[in-house]
Amino acid sequence: MPKKSRPSPPGLDILRAGAGEFVLLINGRRVQGNQTMLALLARLFDNLGTVIPYEQLCLSIRHKSANSAATHVLRQHIAWLRGVLIANKAPYVITVAGGVGYALCKIAGEPRLTATSRSATLPELGRNLRCVRTAAGLTQTALAKRSGLDRSYVSGLEAGQRNPTALTLQRLAKVLRVAPVVFFL
Repeated sequence: MPKKSRPSPPGLDILRAGAGEFVLLINGRRVQGNQTMLALLARLFDNLGTVIPYEQLCLSIRHKSANSAATHVLRQHIAWLRGVLIANKAPYVITVAGGVGYALCKIAGEPRLTATSRSATLPELGRNLRCVRTAAGLTQTALAKRSGLDRSYVSGLEAGQRNPTALTLQRLAKVLRVAPVVFFL
């Protein structure tokens, strides 16, 4: 029986099996992946919410330096991990800090079971939009162009100052390859 290597947040468990192997559970389901990728996710999880420099992450995937070949492999691993988190509806995203490194972040807030005021929901929507956008590796300008919006409007959404229509949320979700409900989790 695998043992937990650290306390896990809801929706994400990283267990260490007997031979030092990692086992990933997302929302109670075992997710298959190679040990290098799972070790990378465990490293990100150990530093939840903190950007880890490329150099340190390259060491995690057994590369001695953060040269172009190593960072290319790192980007491939991160892309796979992002896809796994999205496909399994994990309440986490991997964000990129351009030129610095990556971080694992929990999506802000929990689903609400009661009605809330619009002014209370917009800041959460904005934080979630920013989190998903950065996880996708897009700038506000790139997201705006791809979704047919103005960059200042995207900025206003992320700041919780704009009230988007359902159509706008669908357009953003399509570009970011997520379900619109992600903005409200």
